[in-house]
Formats: sequence, C-alpha cells, structure tokens
Amino acid sequence: MSHKLKLNRPLLLLVFFANLISAAQNFPDQFYVEYELKQSSKLVGTMTIQYESKNKNYTFKAVTEGQGILRLLGNRKLYSKGIINNKGFNPKKFELKNTKKPKKDIVAIFQPSIRKIEIKYKGEKIFLEMKPKVLDIAIYLYQFNFEKKGQNNYNFNVLEGKKIREYWYKKIRDEIIEVNNKKIVTELYEGQIVTNEKSKHYVWISKGKYRVPLKLRLATDFGLTINQRIVKTDLPL
Repeated sequence: MSHKLKLNRPLLLLVFFANLISAAQNFPDQFYVEYELKQSSKLVGTMTIQYESKNKNYTFKAVTEGQGILRLLGNRKLYSKGIINNKGFNPKKFELKNTKKPKKDIVAIFQPSIRKIEIKYKGEKIFLEMKPKVLDIAIYLYQFNFEKKGQNNYNFNVLEGKKIREYWYKKIRDEIIEVNNKKIVTELYEGQIVTNEKSKHYVWISKGKYRVPLKLRLATDFGLTINQRIVKTDLPL
C-alpha cells in the first residue's frame, strides 16, 4: 500500500501544480473595458480600463472623464502595478491623479518586506501598516476572479488613497442583465465599507469565463446615485 502511495505522489504533485498554473492563466494577459456613467438616464461620464500582464507583472489603468456635475470633481486616473499569480493581485505601486486638483495626487509604494505602505501626498510621506492581502481601489473588484466561487460573502482590504478600509460583499441573488442586446447571467452583491454605513453600493459580477464587474450602483458624497455599466470590451461575455 505504501509503495502505491509513493508511486502516486509525483502524479498528485503534477495535478496540484497544474491546477495552480491553470488558476494563474485563467485571467487574460490584456483587455480593454469601457463603462458609461449615468445619473438617472443622463450620461455624466465614462470610465475606460486598460490591463496588461507579462511575466507575472501587471499594469492596470482606469481613467474617469466626467460630464456635467461629475466634471466638477475633475477627471481622475488610477494606476496599479504589481505581481499577479494564482492567488490574484499583489500591488507594488498605486497612483491616483486628479487633473483638476493635482495637489491631491497620491502615490503609494507597497513594501511587503517591512509590512508597510509608503504614501506620498502633498509633499509629505506617511506609512500605513499593511493588512493581509491588501489590494488597491483600482484593481480590487477584479480579484473576484481568484476568489472561491459559490460563497455568499467576500471581504477585501482596500487601499483607497491615504487609508486602508475593509470592503464587505454579500450576495443577494443571481440576476440576468442586458449588455449591448445580450443577456448575461451575473451575481448581484451588496457592498459596504465595514466602518461606514452610508457606503452601501451594488455590483453585478459576471458568471461567465471572467468574473468582471459589468454594472455598479454607487452613491456619491454629494447625494447623487451613479449607475456604471459596461458598454465596450474585448473580453468574451
């Protein structure tokens, strides 16, 4: 019996590592996504996302261009760079740029060797303690691709800018939404920042090959509800 176990062990290891490789490869090397932002039925902006990875190094860029009332907030650019593996994203650098208020630009450097994140803001440096599996606000929703499917609850530690907050998501139901005249099955989640009861929002995650956010509903600081919906992508939906 022990002899059989010894013979099978290399096979088990091969299967194990094959599963790891499969998980790491189950995310595209590059993709493009465009969302429209609406307040009621009025278009108030767009968000474009460009992602690319090579040799386990990824870059992620999200650009928001506002119209109407959202223009008052200034166009924003989010950048995330780091490592991607079978467990998901490990950010190394995060940047937030506001074209209208460049003095509020933020650069964050992740330093896992000392469990610190260095934040550069208004010419000063501050250091945050790194929480386990911390992500940045640009990339964190795409981490759903690497989380165990079938769970009703998910938690993410998210660097927003100068603070790390815990985001909590509870599945409400499966729901079919229409994207460019195509019906797509999604998982609808209610989300909230754990320490902020007024931060409730909703995200529809695709149940297709890639678990990407297809739609979001967010409340702004100035009292408006913004609906964000995917309108273009080169990902198979």
